Amino acid sequence: MVSLKRKKPAAPQPPMRRLAAPRVMTMPLTEVFEKRRTSRDFSDETVSDEDLAAVLWAADGINRKDGRRTTPSAMNWQEIDLYVVKANGVWLWDAKNSALVFVKDHDRRKDLCLWQPLVKNAPVHIVYVASNDRATNFVTEMAKNVIRYVDKPELSEKADVALERARILDVGVKVQAVYMACAALTLNCLVRMTFDPDKVSETLGLAKHQTLVCIQTIGYKPKSLLDLAL
Repeated sequence: MVSLKRKKPAAPQPPMRRLAAPRVMTMPLTEVFEKRRTSRDFSDETVSDEDLAAVLWAADGINRKDGRRTTPSAMNWQEIDLYVVKANGVWLWDAKNSALVFVKDHDRRKDLCLWQPLVKNAPVHIVYVASNDRATNFVTEMAKNVIRYVDKPELSEKADVALERARILDVGVKVQAVYMACAALTLNCLVRMTFDPDKVSETLGLAKHQTLVCIQTIGYKPKSLLDLAL
């Protein structure tokens, strides 16, 4: 008698919301650099899908048929994830589909701030997270095997430090890309380290192999004091 094993049903996929086509940025590069700056005041106006898509594409968009990105990463690891926290919940940027993948509901923006009242209610927070399990390839694994073979602990420590620097650099280029996109789109922008890492990690539901790096807050310029995101 032949027993037929039933295939386990596939795990349900989280909801995904495709963004509108990114707004085309036409500001000359020299003017973008002239206008790039850090701002700590934001309107509570919702950032449009077109502008948000343009910012996320600048930071981590696909610009070639082979899937490579608008910003470089060490050995093309593409190990940096962008979490987008808005009034309608927590989302994860999906570069391949130019979409936001649902992570958690409810407004959790205040979990990402400490004592900055002008920042906590800004419309968009981009959280940069390094997925350390993706920070590897054939070359790095071969190097690790060589280090183990020669039994040089000091080399292993130096290699770990180099990998950590690479991940930080990969975030840094994305941060600058967002600053430049915000300048071109006349959005205010602030990168910051003022947050409780344990609280933010809990809010995002990060796993052990994920490392929180920094947060970048964006939003439109307030038209007046009455327009501040308080």
